[in-house]
Amino acid sequence: MRRKAVLLGLLLGIGLSQMGPFRARFEAALHSGGHEFAQVMLAQDKGQALCSQYRDKLPPDLIPGFLAEQKALIKYPANGKLMGDWRNGEKVFTDPKRGNCYACHAGVPEEVAYGTMGPSLTAYGQRGTAEPVVRYTYEKIYNAWAFVPCSLMYRGGVHGLFTPEETADLVAFLLDPESPINRR
Repeated sequence: MRRKAVLLGLLLGIGLSQMGPFRARFEAALHSGGHEFAQVMLAQDKGQALCSQYRDKLPPDLIPGFLAEQKALIKYPANGKLMGDWRNGEKVFTDPKRGNCYACHAGVPEEVAYGTMGPSLTAYGQRGTAEPVVRYTYEKIYNAWAFVPCSLMYRGGVHGLFTPEETADLVAFLLDPESPINRR
């Protein structure tokens, strides 16, 4: 495990001598989550490796290929519907182990948003439900990196935090006029 922590540090551009006290905390964190957690934390797909290598600022010549590769990772619901059930979407949106959207976004006005990293999603449904709006919303939720390389918004669908069907439910939570996020 120690070798993997050192390898990760090197991948992130942190030399062994530079890891200092961070190294001990990092290794302890990896071990505390168990083997599966450590494997997830140490694994980097090609996109994440590029973001790490360039510290989230990809050279312009790499961006078109990066975006195309990220777009190719998006999976769609088997039934082809990109808008599901907003009630199920609300459950995923508010679940801290899955969507955890309130960590970065304001949503339902009565709820407290803990983060302001992302834009407010209150009244997001005012954009309407035209096909391009629905498709963009679905794809952005499933894999934000298909639009903004190395975005702070995680790739929930790509990482399996929610299925394509649950992504469609999240889209409905954001766009359906009956959803509490759109109530006036």
